[in-house]
Amino acid sequence: MHWKRLPIPLAVALAIACAGCKSNDNQSLRGKEHAEHGAEDDAEHGQEGHAEHGEDEPGEHEEGVVQLSRAAGERIRIRVAPVQERALPGVITTTGQVDFNQDRLAHVSPRVRGRVHRVEATLGDEVQAGQTLAVIDSIELGRAKSAFFRAKVQLDLARQTLEREAGLLEDRITSEQAVAEVRAAAARARAVYQSARQELRLLGLSDREIDNASADDPSAALFPLSSSIEGTVVEKEVSQGEVVSPERKLFTVADLSQIWIWIDVYERDLARVHLEDDVTVRVEAFPDRTFEGKIAYVRSQVDADTRTARARIDVTNAEGLLRPGMFASVTVTDPHGAGGEETPQTLVVPSGAIQRDGEEHIAFVPDGENRYERRELRLGRRTDDYVEVIEGLSAGESVVVEGTFLLKSEAAKERMGGGHSH
Repeated sequence: MHWKRLPIPLAVALAIACAGCKSNDNQSLRGKEHAEHGAEDDAEHGQEGHAEHGEDEPGEHEEGVVQLSRAAGERIRIRVAPVQERALPGVITTTGQVDFNQDRLAHVSPRVRGRVHRVEATLGDEVQAGQTLAVIDSIELGRAKSAFFRAKVQLDLARQTLEREAGLLEDRITSEQAVAEVRAAAARARAVYQSARQELRLLGLSDREIDNASADDPSAALFPLSSSIEGTVVEKEVSQGEVVSPERKLFTVADLSQIWIWIDVYERDLARVHLEDDVTVRVEAFPDRTFEGKIAYVRSQVDADTRTARARIDVTNAEGLLRPGMFASVTVTDPHGAGGEETPQTLVVPSGAIQRDGEEHIAFVPDGENRYERRELRLGRRTDDYVEVIEGLSAGESVVVEGTFLLKSEAAKERMGGGHSH
């Protein structure tokens, strides 16, 4: 190119552009050389890194399996034991719930409609049988008493008339027909009186209260609501001035000296639970105390869903320590079988193998080096050392009995996406 022929500004611009092209070519060449050397370095370092770490990397995650790295396997102390069959002692350990003794529980309701005139008992009161809990002002009771007093006056009058007519008949002053009519009237008056008296009985008054009733009594319409049993007021649902009726429960009185505890007995255990079997009960509120009772009832029907039958334990509660609603640990002693040769064998694992995971009971079964399978279990009876396994394990398998908590933690991390332990 002949630079001299070009105008000066254009010649300067072309010179700068050519210099930039050469610079870009040099940079591209250096970048290519760096990329080639970098790839070689990366490949070399990658192989070294894989050689350094790859041996300890677990494989692809499997659901329900905990895969520990070699370092984690050495760090976590794991001990296993065999799943075996053995005869458990003649005891059944389960849980139950404390309840009122329904045979010693009274719901107190008025027999008449009326307004609460006075409340004489409150929650927690110890009351005697026949003790007044509240007083109700009842128009219905007042009318019933008025009818009774009228019937009583009519009966007294009919009796006097009959006596007079009978005397006149002896003196031949009156006829037998007249006496017969008076006698019929007296019988009708007696029937009305008995009906009025029975009405007061139905309203809750005793014969003594009826006999002592007076037509001049200003409190004739007041009805005393009393307890039918001795016990403690455990419910009170009434206040002064309220209008109440017979269908409403105002008080509940319970005799807490005897209580019930309900338990569920598995179908497989029914042959080992009998009436009058001894029972030991413990509750969290009093961990150092035990309460004694006996099996008093076993339901004759098995629940189709739970495969259990309800059983009731009668327990003496003289100190009132056991309260309805409490959860209880229950041990039933079967005197008919003490774990001897005749006691059937069942599949068991040591108690340390079991972990609670939410609502599930789980255990871990070894499945290769540093590899453990999580199993969900259905459990049965428990003793101090062993737990019966109904479902989830088989005889001859091994199960982790030490280190289970750490394995459960690792399993939880994997389910949450935390990966394997290194």
